[in-house]
Amino acid sequence: MNLLPSSTSVTPASDSDTSAEKSPEICEGCGSRDSWITHSARFRCIIHFYCTHCLLRKHPTSFCPSCFAFYDSSPPHHSRRVSCSDCGSYTHIHCAADDANSNSTPYRCPPCRDPDSFSFFRPIVDANGVRCVDKSLSAAFLCAAKISASSMNKAVSLAKCEAERKGKDAAVARKRAREALDDVIKLDEKAKSDVELSANRDQKPSLSPASTNSYQLKKPKADHPSVKQEH
Repeated sequence: MNLLPSSTSVTPASDSDTSAEKSPEICEGCGSRDSWITHSARFRCIIHFYCTHCLLRKHPTSFCPSCFAFYDSSPPHHSRRVSCSDCGSYTHIHCAADDANSNSTPYRCPPCRDPDSFSFFRPIVDANGVRCVDKSLSAAFLCAAKISASSMNKAVSLAKCEAERKGKDAAVARKRAREALDDVIKLDEKAKSDVELSANRDQKPSLSPASTNSYQLKKPKADHPSVKQEH
């Protein structure tokens, strides 16, 4: 399968790019600028962009490093796999048996045996300067794409759960705000009623001391009953 021409070779990120924002055209692991081989993945709750090699290196337990079988969430049984002593990757027993360099004890997967020069994805450049991939590279690329899809699907599920949780919290907060507003309205009405009652009491006429004395002077005296005198 022919891909991009060799003119788009891997270019390390310069010092000026280290402070730039994340770009889907730059691998955050090695700094390569081959946009056609970057994959998005959620790593430690943050969306990152990695090339095929860096993405596979960051998910060692998600695939077999020899045949690139994607495990998803179901790695092989302990009896049918061997773990790398360095990165913890799971290699099929039959894949490890087919590996001519797997006689070391404890077992080390191919990328851990040669970490400096090994690469999961290094396109082949033909005589015309066009980069091509063979079956093994295609399998590595497909495995990385599956890991990326699985990671982003999990990110979508988590985002959906988070959105639903925030929606419920917003509904509860809205209900409490409405109840608080009703309480404020009731308190305001009660305060207005108290003010009106107080104003009505202040408006009642009151008798002054002078008018009270005048009333008492003008008040007719009650007739005393006649007293019978005994002769």
